[in-house]
Parts: sequence; C-alpha cells; structure tokens
Amino acid sequence: EMMHRSLCTFLTIGVAVGLNVGHATRPISRRASSAASMALKLELDPEEASKLLEEGPAASQGPFGKGGALEWVAKGLDDVAEVTLAGLHAFDDKEVQDSSKNLQVLWSRATLAKNGELDDDVALQLLPESTRSVVSAGLFDGVLPFLEWVAARTDFLNQGCEAFLSSPSCADGRDCQIVIFGAGFDTRSIRYQREGLRFFEVDLPETIAAKACVQERYKAKVDPSARLPTRIGWDLNDCEQSSLLDHLEEEHGFKRDQPTMFISEAVMFYVNPIAIGNLYDEIFRFGQETEAMYCFTDSMRPFVQGPFADETREFFRKQNVTLLSHTSRWSGAVQFAHAVARTPAMLDGTGAHGGAASSLLEHVGARVEPPVNSYAPERSGKRPDAEPSFNNHWYAVAYSSELHASSPYSTRLFGEPLVLQRKEGDEVSCEAVNDGIVYAAADHQGLVWVWRGEVAKADSNMLPTHPTPEATHTVETILDYGCDWTYIVENNLDTPHLYWLHDGSIPPIESLGCNRNNIGGIGLRFFTDDIGIGHIGKTSKKVTKVVRYDSPNVVRHGGVSGFSEEFNIVPIGPHRTRVLLRQRFPKGPILSALLNIPGTREVLQYLVRNWNYQIALEDYSVMQGQAHNIDDFGAPNWKATSNGDDLIVKFWKWYRKANAHDGHGDERQAEYFTRFDGSRVSMPESAAAAPSPIERPTHREGESVMAAEEAARGMRPHYLQAAPVADYPPINHAFYAKQQSWMTVLDKIMEGVPKVGIASAIGASAGLISASLNPTAFLTSVAAVEHIEQVVDALP
Repeated sequence: EMMHRSLCTFLTIGVAVGLNVGHATRPISRRASSAASMALKLELDPEEASKLLEEGPAASQGPFGKGGALEWVAKGLDDVAEVTLAGLHAFDDKEVQDSSKNLQVLWSRATLAKNGELDDDVALQLLPESTRSVVSAGLFDGVLPFLEWVAARTDFLNQGCEAFLSSPSCADGRDCQIVIFGAGFDTRSIRYQREGLRFFEVDLPETIAAKACVQERYKAKVDPSARLPTRIGWDLNDCEQSSLLDHLEEEHGFKRDQPTMFISEAVMFYVNPIAIGNLYDEIFRFGQETEAMYCFTDSMRPFVQGPFADETREFFRKQNVTLLSHTSRWSGAVQFAHAVARTPAMLDGTGAHGGAASSLLEHVGARVEPPVNSYAPERSGKRPDAEPSFNNHWYAVAYSSELHASSPYSTRLFGEPLVLQRKEGDEVSCEAVNDGIVYAAADHQGLVWVWRGEVAKADSNMLPTHPTPEATHTVETILDYGCDWTYIVENNLDTPHLYWLHDGSIPPIESLGCNRNNIGGIGLRFFTDDIGIGHIGKTSKKVTKVVRYDSPNVVRHGGVSGFSEEFNIVPIGPHRTRVLLRQRFPKGPILSALLNIPGTREVLQYLVRNWNYQIALEDYSVMQGQAHNIDDFGAPNWKATSNGDDLIVKFWKWYRKANAHDGHGDERQAEYFTRFDGSRVSMPESAAAAPSPIERPTHREGESVMAAEEAARGMRPHYLQAAPVADYPPINHAFYAKQQSWMTVLDKIMEGVPKVGIASAIGASAGLISASLNPTAFLTSVAAVEHIEQVVDALP
C-alpha cells in the first residue's frame, strides 16, 4: 500500500506540473500562411504574427516552449502526465481513453474540491468510478501546491459567470448564452443550471467526443435532470478561414440577439495569430449589436504582450469594450480579464432589458475589482497627484516576524521613539515612548505599519497591497544605513548607477547585462500610473525594468518577469535609516517544486541576502560621500542632469513641497522630531530612550550587537544606544565580511581539488535556484556542470 501511494503521488506530481508547463504538446492543426496574407484586423502586427506562425503557439510558453532552455522539462513532465492519466482511464470508454491526457484539469479540480480549495461538486462525479477513489483517499493531496494556477483561473471565471447570470440581462429566467472556447472537461455547464441559459462548449472533435461520454454518463447515473450543453467539435485554428459564430448559428441554434458571455480559458496558446484575430473580431463585433461579456484567463498575444493593465485596457477600448477587472500571470503570458461590450443599444436606453441604469456594464462593474494601472504589483488607495505631505501615510517600520507577543519592539520614525506590541492574532499597538501618544498600527501582508496622522483617519485602503502574495516566494532582508533616508531613495531611483557602480558585481545584475560596457544600451521612459511615478525601460539584454517611486519613502523595482522588490526606506532619525527590502519571486512550477526540497528556501535566502549586503556596501560608500558634499559643504542636489535623472529631480521637488506643505519651510531634515499635528518631539527625551534588549536578530544569524561585545567594537555609540540597534549591513558588516573571508579560504582550498563533492553540491544548489528564477540566463543545457561552476565562481 505504501509503494502504491508513493507511486501515485510521484506520478501525480508529473500530472500537476505537466498541467502547468506542458501545454506545448497539445495537438493542434496549423495551416501554412505568410505575413503578407494576413488581414490586419485588430491592428495585428505582421512581423510579430509571422514570427509566432513560424515558431508555433508553443512560443508563448517562454523557457518551457519550443526552443526554450527548459523545453525538455515540459516534455518530460508531459510524458509522465500522459502515462499516469492513461493508467487512471485504462478501463474507461474508448473515446475517453483516447483523450485521457486532456482530463488533467478535471483531476486537478476534483483534488482541489476535495480539499476545500475549490467549489466544484461535479468534477469528482465525472471521473471514472473505478479510479476516482484515488482522489477520495487523498493520494493526490501532495500536489495541491502545484494547482494554484488551476484554482485561480477557475475562481476568476466563476466570479464572471455569477456576475453575468445575476445581471438584469439574464436574471429571472431570461434567455442568455455562454460560449466556452477550449472547454475541455469544464464543469460550469452542469454547475450553473437554470432556465433560459444555454451553454455552447467548443473544443477539438476528439475532446468533444470524450466529453460527450463523460457528461452522458453523469446524466444517466448522477442527475437525470441535468441539462447538458451543446457540444461543438471545432478546431479554433479553423477560424483562419471560417466563422465560428456563423457555424454556431447555422448548425447549433446560437442566437445573435441574446446576451452572451464568451469564456476563453488557457486555450489561445494553441491557436495561430490570424485565427485569434478573426475570432476576436467576430466576438467583439457581436458586442456592438447585442450585450456581451468577455471573461479571459488566457494568452492574448500578440495583441496584448505585457502584464500591465493599461495595455490591456487600451486593447479592449479600441474594440469598444470596457475592461472591468484585470490581473496577469507569467510576464503577461496569461491575462485575467473581465470586460463588457459598450453595446450602443444598451447605453442609449433602448435595449430589451432596460437602459443604462440596469446595463450589463454597470451590473458587472459593481461586482468585480476594478483594474488598477500599476507598473508594480503592489497598489493602494493613494494617488500620485495627491498633495505632497509626510502626513496621512502608512509607514512600514518592521517585519511581522520581528514582533512577538511576549516582548515589546523598539523602533523610531522621524526620530520619535516608538514601542510596538503584538496583541492577539494580527493586532498590534504603537505608542510614543516619550509621552504615551497612541498611533494607529496594522499588521498587513508581512509588514507592521504605523499611520502618521489622526487615529480616526487611518485608512486601511491606503495600505500597499500585493494582489496575489500566495503566488510568490518572498525573501526578506534588513539593511541599516548611517545616512539620511533621502539619499537611499535617490539611489534606488537611479537605474544607470547599476551599470556604473555595481558593474555586474553579483550574478543577477550581471545576467541583466548591467555593466559599464553596456551603459549606452539603457532606454528609459517616464510614466505615471495610478499609484506613483517612475521609469520603464529596457536593459542592454532587452529585459524590461520598472522603477517606481511611491511617496513618501517607498521605491519598487520590477518588470514583466513577475519578479519584484520593494524598498521600504524607514527614516529612523537624522543620518539613520533602516531599509526593509522585500523581494518576491514568482512561483512557477519549477520554483514551486524546488521549494518543497528541504534546504532550498535556506539556500535561496542565503544567496539573496548576501547579494543584497554586497550591493548595499557598494552603495553606502557612495552615499556617504554624497551626503558629506551636500550636507556639510552645501553642494546642490543636482545641477546638470543625464539619463534617468528626471525621476530623481521629481523626488527632490516632491520632498521640498512636502516640507513646505507641512509647515517646515525649506530647511533640510525638518521632517524629523515633528508630529502630524505640527507639535514637536523632545530631542533630549528621545535621545535618552533606550531600546528594548535584543539577544538575536530575526533576519540574520548570530548575536545582536547589543549582546556581542566583539561585534559592537568600533561601531559608533548611537548605533547601539538608539532603537533599532544597527544589527545589519552596511553599518554592521562584520559578520558579512567574516562570511566572505570563509568563501575566500574555501576558494583557495578548492583550487587544487577536483570540483566534486561539497563544492559541486553548493554549485548545484545555486545553479538550480538560479535556473528556477532566470532559466534562460543560467541554464543553457542539461549537462550544466561547467556552467554551474561559473555561477559559483561569480558569487560574492
């Protein structure tokens, strides 16, 4: 029995991971076409479409697709999934056996539903009776972490269905339609049973034949009253020459005068661009005559390339469609979109079911989260055009993991000593040490926040929020600087300094081509999104890079890869700053698998934190010199500007306006030792406030400098006597320097030893993690031993 369970679990991992990366081998039919023959509907770019036609739909899969560095992974896992599913359906109907591989999603949904992760009471009943006990017995439970993508897209489409069906256009038994492209073994047509509703499920003929067996079996054995959908065997690539909607109307009873919802779920990867363009043209033109809603959890390439809402919104706008909700996955490879056609008859009040007040557009818009044009994942209720001020903002002051119920936590904000205390659950409190004034505080998404303003006006909607934190793996780093917070903001807004100063000093920066030889390859464009201002541009390796400033004190870096980092730059006091640096790595199937291997999280954390320490030390030396020239000698913040400096200038202008608005005038560092109401904080009392004792820091190994006399030797007294104690680099770099000396010794020892054993193990760990984060840069072949050794040699 144990062997059976282990085998099933192993095979199911293949199914689950294959589900995430194995799209490339699904059968499709393709027709030879030239770029010149393309109808340029929907502004289809001929060159881009021609490239996709040459490479096939698998080109949308990134490193897992055709020619990608991890194509072999996708193929191998896909083969495992095929064998496993063939075994599970060995005694099923022949049509189902022939299409068993396409039941991956059905098995996944049954597993998710069994564990309460998904509301679907039909999926299990569609599986063969002889093997569905595999799900019921929990043999597939071990692969739940791999199924987040299936759960997310199912929940999103369910939300759209419920909004559409509850609208005035469909409620009370009114006739309406739902068309599902690439329906596979979707269960919505059975789950959403009601009078007047008709489903049209479109998929490849062989898939439709298998689904007919499964659905008819369900009707016969489970629910004889079930109304089954209209099933249409149709290759979506046929849309290149033929009209799908005409076919539905002529052969299957589709009505062009009934409100219709179009669902596209993870199918357009397999369809050529011309066919996609023709299909889109059809369904969007339909919406100009009849109410229509569009729910996509799918690729929209080549029409929408990136992950940002503004590009998706603009695409829909050109089709006279309003985007009502949006997010994206995997660098924009998949768009999650709810959109509704701006049907003229409904907007002018002449529609069949009421005018603008009861339109489908308004009904759905009130029930879904509106899209946010944000070039970084995090968003909040704060607007970039708000009056500059240091007040009425949330400031991150600690990581949630730093607070313990049994002990207070000491810190400062703008020089004022504060004490934080964890209460029950996620509730935290914040008081001023000097006089006991209470500040509003919140524990939100791994950070503890303090509101600089009246407690009654603390607005939780302004807390920066990541929409899908569960889809990322986070590494937290703390950095302590002995300079003013403004210089750290400026440093992190300055993209070109990555090339000049850091010059490829750590592997991630080198992989982006950020070295002095490539300084001429930087291209930056200023933007303003719904949250902040920033730059978007390309590195010399043509990798999209985003830098955004969220006033007053947060800088965000990211791009289209899904990786992002946020710098919460905490003004502790004059010439003292703590940075809470949080880096998020997208949980693709490979990284998800690696994180389940014991020790991988620790290795990844060690590498990332040490890279951060190295960069911080390099920056710190420059910022100290900059502060000396400006603060001590009166040098201007800027005089002549070059590439990228416009964003820095905007920050300094914001800073001066904020001080003026808050009544501080033009005096530098006037924001310290004042409160939101203009009252002053006593500097002598603040200086006398001693920090709570700390034995061990939470975010590094070893003792705190408060407890280790040797570590504290040579540090300035105020780094030890004022909270928070400077336990981290670049101020306290002793432990990091010791680590580097160990690495130097190890390198010398290994020079005369064959590169096997522990060194190869370290290299393999680094190589695996690097491959999972940036496969195209770090993994170029299966036999990558030499390449892994190069990665190890490049470590700081």
